[in-house]
Amino acid sequence: MRTIAFESGDHETVRGVAFDPTTPPPHPAIIFAHGLLSTHQEFGDYPEKFCARGYQVLAIDFRGHGASDGMRGLISEARMVEDLQRALDFVSAQPGVDRQRLALFGHSLGGGAVICTAARDARVRALVAGATVGRLRDEIGTSEMLLYRVIDRLNRLQKIVTKKPIYVPYRVSYEHIFADPESRKAAAAKGFLQKTLPADNISHLLAQDAIACAKQVRVPALIVQGEKDAVVQPASVRAVYDTLAGEKELYVVIGSGHSFATDWKGAEAFDHIAAWLDAHLKS
Repeated sequence: MRTIAFESGDHETVRGVAFDPTTPPPHPAIIFAHGLLSTHQEFGDYPEKFCARGYQVLAIDFRGHGASDGMRGLISEARMVEDLQRALDFVSAQPGVDRQRLALFGHSLGGGAVICTAARDARVRALVAGATVGRLRDEIGTSEMLLYRVIDRLNRLQKIVTKKPIYVPYRVSYEHIFADPESRKAAAAKGFLQKTLPADNISHLLAQDAIACAKQVRVPALIVQGEKDAVVQPASVRAVYDTLAGEKELYVVIGSGHSFATDWKGAEAFDHIAAWLDAHLKS
């Protein structure tokens, strides 16, 4: 494993980790894209395990997250796609990488980001999107939506005066994203989940629309859903899957919560996902 860095939009640096295979080249490549207020650590040992199978692997922290530059927690569909396209530039330049076999692996909001990137960038040849949010605004109730609209208005007024955003508590915790108590405890010990987000995000997140992007995706796609996901509604994941225009598969991880990679059945889920990617990138 080695740490990496490259520049994305606004001259901000995206950082992450790369895993270089020891098998003979050329190598297929996978880029991992985490969810809202998280980091690349949410994927556990998946990056290392894919590297051991002969993949060049890159796991990034989006701008505003983890080790990367930017306002803490600031994120949007456009920023995530830009970071992923710069990540594609980076991994394509690595020695031994087969540029015709590049895949994206996203989780939650990152799942929507890989779908939107695949819709816009022909270098993506396959994608895995887990616990994918179709439209975040569809996950929000009427009263919560009204509250966010008020906070958004107050935030705009505050920034005129102080130039600083309002930060609001993130309503998702480790208790929400893991079905397994031990997995929950291990994730909390790592502490990769941010606890607040800037109100600047509100307008961006309410505009997020992976379903619109899915209409333009023609590459093979594996959509993964945790059976006990308490964060993203199954109907949202299904809407993304139904809209995808190309070859596709829906895989439900029985017993798993939102963060399936490090929850119950994480190893079983890896085997299924790896076999699917091998079939599409190694055949």
